Amino acid sequence: MKPWVVMRSHNDMPIIADTLRLLHEQTRPFELIVFDNESTDGTLDEVRKYTDRIVTVTQYVPGRVLNQGMEHTEGEVVAFVNSDCTPQNRFCLEKLLEGFSDEKVAAAFGRQIPRPDCIPLQVKDTEYTYGDGSEQHRWRNCFSMACSAIRRSVWEDMRFNENLCIAEDMDWTYRARNRGYSVLYAPESIVMHSHNYTLPQFYRRMYKEGRDEALIFEWTAWRRSFLRYSLLPFVRQILSDEWYFMSKCSFGAALSAPIGRAAQLVARRRGFLAGNREIDSKA
Repeated sequence: MKPWVVMRSHNDMPIIADTLRLLHEQTRPFELIVFDNESTDGTLDEVRKYTDRIVTVTQYVPGRVLNQGMEHTEGEVVAFVNSDCTPQNRFCLEKLLEGFSDEKVAAAFGRQIPRPDCIPLQVKDTEYTYGDGSEQHRWRNCFSMACSAIRRSVWEDMRFNENLCIAEDMDWTYRARNRGYSVLYAPESIVMHSHNYTLPQFYRRMYKEGRDEALIFEWTAWRRSFLRYSLLPFVRQILSDEWYFMSKCSFGAALSAPIGRAAQLVARRRGFLAGNREIDSKA
């Protein structure tokens, strides 16, 4: 049986044209289904060149769409590739799936590299998060659904949380790990994927991440404190940013990075506190 690939799309022209073309040059044959959030820019015309399996999403809730993706597909392992995640080699899908010969693997995710026009701070964060994977052990959990695959039998026992804003994939893999499953990083499965967020967009995203983190993880008083959750990471990031940008002689980015990090600190802290209030209100 061919594996299934679930793609989520919303007004992604012209990037989706490259994504679909390069996806269909993969060494591993597959079946494609696309969940489209009411695109109006020609995205659907491009999708129809490759598949007629299209599900219209009128209200986009990440966890709900991922659950629907699993419901509409078959097979023990299902891959997910976002419409703006452009494969960078012909064996991207093959490398993403090969680790599932081990039944204790619940999920795998590929490497993301920034687009040529990506703003410097996002370039640095993308390289830090992915790269050779050496930095990922510093996180409580690292995963991205944008280029990934999951095991159906694990999903059947543990569906995606539909009440999270943005981190439903982090929540799912964190729970899988707590049940004794492994989550693999596939650095040879490479896609080009990045976003040039404006400062308000970046703020909103960080707020959602902070809110979801409060709901996903367990927190001691020390871990949730301003010093541990907000200030120490802020200082560490500033020092890391300055070393990174100065080593590349990117002086403008070195000057502007603290503004982005300050927005990140405030937004994540506010979101984190909002998430804790939700927890307290249900207690």
